[in-house]
Amino acid sequence: MDVVKDLALTDSLCAREFPAGRDGAGPALGGPGYFLVVLGAVGDGTAADLYAHEAALIERFEERWGEGARWGSVTLLERGVRGEEIPEPWARLGTRADDLRTWRAPGTGRWVSLAVADRDPEADPELLLMVTDRDPP
Repeated sequence: MDVVKDLALTDSLCAREFPAGRDGAGPALGGPGYFLVVLGAVGDGTAADLYAHEAALIERFEERWGEGARWGSVTLLERGVRGEEIPEPWARLGTRADDLRTWRAPGTGRWVSLAVADRDPEADPELLLMVTDRDPP
């Protein structure tokens, strides 16, 4: 995991065209209006390493864009259970992580979110980066 490399990837995703359909090719899972990238996994280190890397990226994003909105995704799950449709990519991220940090990247019209996907006790935690042009639900 490399902060400089991940910042460059974030900038690239904020500038790239989104795929017209769901696309798992290249460095990111993408679809209309979003990219979702695994920046690191426990296989690359420990869960503590993921949280440390997330903290380092949060610090750098806050230097760029100010304090990120922090919100729990449990509300998204509850709304989905009640039958409300949660749009992608927020639904996918909300089912995998409890705590999201989100910024509006100035001049791009895009949202950038970071989360450690650790909700599933049977899956290894992953650090996820999402870039989307869809407003948070």
